[in-house]
Amino acid sequence: MNPLRFVVIGIGGFALAHLDAIAWLQRQGLADLVGVVALKEDQDKYPDLMQSLRSRNVAVYTDIDEFFTKFNNNADVLTVPIGIHMHVPVSIRALKAGMHVYCEKPLAATVQEVDDLLSVQKKHDGKLAVGFQYIYSHSIQQLKARICDGRLGAVKDIAMMCGWPRSKQYYSRNDWAGRMRKNNHWILDSPANNAHAHYLLNILYLCSLNPTEAAMPRQVRAELYRANRIEGPDTVQLEFETNDNSKGYAIVSHCNSRELGPIMRLSCQNGAVEWHGQDGNTVIKYQNGTTEEFNNLAGENWRFEGFRNLVESVRADKNPTCTAEMARCHTVTVNAIHESCPEIKQIPEGDIVVLEDFEMFPPDTKGEFRRITKMDDYLQQAFDEKKFLSQLHIPWAKDTRSRPFEIRNYNSFPQSEIT
Repeated sequence: MNPLRFVVIGIGGFALAHLDAIAWLQRQGLADLVGVVALKEDQDKYPDLMQSLRSRNVAVYTDIDEFFTKFNNNADVLTVPIGIHMHVPVSIRALKAGMHVYCEKPLAATVQEVDDLLSVQKKHDGKLAVGFQYIYSHSIQQLKARICDGRLGAVKDIAMMCGWPRSKQYYSRNDWAGRMRKNNHWILDSPANNAHAHYLLNILYLCSLNPTEAAMPRQVRAELYRANRIEGPDTVQLEFETNDNSKGYAIVSHCNSRELGPIMRLSCQNGAVEWHGQDGNTVIKYQNGTTEEFNNLAGENWRFEGFRNLVESVRADKNPTCTAEMARCHTVTVNAIHESCPEIKQIPEGDIVVLEDFEMFPPDTKGEFRRITKMDDYLQQAFDEKKFLSQLHIPWAKDTRSRPFEIRNYNSFPQSEIT
């Protein structure tokens, strides 16, 4: 069977990871890179890469419109590592053109966008995989199998924490980072809808006993905070309940001082689990007294497994592991977070320390950070006790506007005024 022909939108930022993934597939005979969409400024910024692409006869399109205008069934898959607000419009155009799509997470800012995409996908034959890369990982798939086959059984409650400091430079890297909306498009950028979106979908995925589905919450309550000078929140807390009575809790932040997590703790019918990121370990303690432990690291290219999964799905004419339907559960949860807490609480300047420090990524670079005093301690305490920050007697967390939001036939965001 011939390799699938890929076109990537972009040659910088996260598009570089897509190019690396396709090169990995190409070494396995599964893919060919036949085109890139590269803005003129990016072509000037990456001259060596452009020279390499042209030497391999990779077609270069200067914008998305030019690609679709010149597209003549000369590609099989379009990858979409672009702004959140552009994911659905571009994916729809690709599906209508007869292509398959690998779309970065999150799939969309709003549930109505996801539903528009699903409607188009049903009318065409294209496969669509979503780049929630942890869903494809060894450790999450091992846990999902143990939940679904009864070894662990149904999740009774699950908690997740992740604190990744992010700088002023992180929020200035493009024209949508940290934004609630751009022009008429919702973005809802936040740790829960971007850097930590993987881990939020992980807990929804593990809460479902169906091997191919994530759980849809029936109720969500959230608290949202902001220390950076942005529109959206940079600290998000939520708790939820599902129709199967699983309870979930998550706290994620970009305003602490050191890398903290991701960590998950699960209490299941037949045991308990502690999971420490993709580079750590998973420890399972079963009710019968036995213990199981495995290393989560599954190889240096594990983040590319979603791309290979899409190729396999196209060849076998089956659904990818992470479908648009699964990603919809994440989008609805993010929408419910903002419905539950329509006002983001601003952290007082007196509780923020501004300093220069090293970035988590890219390594060996520095940025200007706005960090909440004692935030690492607050994150850990909130996670350990499964409490909201407003319940920890923190002065700046008082009077947080939050309420439980019921999800029933939810199909349009927003249903309340979001500020």
